[in-house]
Amino acid sequence: MWGVNHSSPGPGLDISSIIRLSLLFSGLVLGQLPNLTGVATTGSTDNSPSTIASTPLSSLVDRQSALRVMVVGDSMSQGQEGDYTWRYRIWQFFQQNGIDVDMVGPYHGTMPPDAATPSSLPPLHGPSPSPNSPRTTGTYASDVDSAFLSNCNHFSAWAVAVDKGLIQGVLQSTPADLILYMLGFNDIGWFYSDAAGTIDNVKKFVTNARAANPDIKIAMANVPQRSFMEGREDLVQNTKVYNTLLANYIPQWSTAQSPIHLVHLQENYDCQPGGCPAGSDGLHPNAWGEFQIANAFSHTLVNDFGLGKNPIAVPARDDPRLADVLP
Repeated sequence: MWGVNHSSPGPGLDISSIIRLSLLFSGLVLGQLPNLTGVATTGSTDNSPSTIASTPLSSLVDRQSALRVMVVGDSMSQGQEGDYTWRYRIWQFFQQNGIDVDMVGPYHGTMPPDAATPSSLPPLHGPSPSPNSPRTTGTYASDVDSAFLSNCNHFSAWAVAVDKGLIQGVLQSTPADLILYMLGFNDIGWFYSDAAGTIDNVKKFVTNARAANPDIKIAMANVPQRSFMEGREDLVQNTKVYNTLLANYIPQWSTAQSPIHLVHLQENYDCQPGGCPAGSDGLHPNAWGEFQIANAFSHTLVNDFGLGKNPIAVPARDDPRLADVLP
């Protein structure tokens, strides 16, 4: 039990179009990693080795003002301009359970809207990863809690094929006690790797994260399906294989010092090849889907990590709170 500190793309996209799009950012695949120079690190700034040495989490929480939590994800976690994001909903989970958290990471915003440009090929599932620093200056929904706006840092924009080489430096710059990990779709969807290759990259991510903090705890989500895309039967099958492999490998990677527990995202996110009511575009979460993702993570935090007692509830799809933001 962890001690806590209590406080008052379109379905019609064909395979040839996807291949052309994947070539646009092949520099990422070939190792041209994003440049983090100059990115504001507005989360925890205590980088001293004593804060990340081999210490029980209960002692860390007693000594710190907050549990340091880093969301590591892609555009599904970053969110678009005006979104609440599931990061906001998981922050609400911590607040509702009396757990003081510091959301850490090098970024703080959502994806701002694109400047007007001539029409082009539709993307696979939203903006493709860029070899440059990600755009993270977008705002959130107008009625998010103001306290979240000063505590919304994250590390969400890429794929695990990229993040495996960045996570050690990111954790050294913005130390964390707990990672909420939600990567993998971009790796399979954008031809970085197949299911087995993605598993190899996840293992390297874990190794590099532990190089920065041997005690790091990780809640690791499997990969959701998306609405079916013509010519991408491989995506459906690779997602199934990856999720099966991940469930088998997590117990092997997990240790008493640095536990890893599976988040059953695919089973609890209402998005399948036959339809995606939880998504705004066949994959990315709408306001209802954001609750579903946070709910899946919160169940793992409560049941496997002993953080909190009550997982965040998912409202009905016709809940008035969602009326203005669901399609």
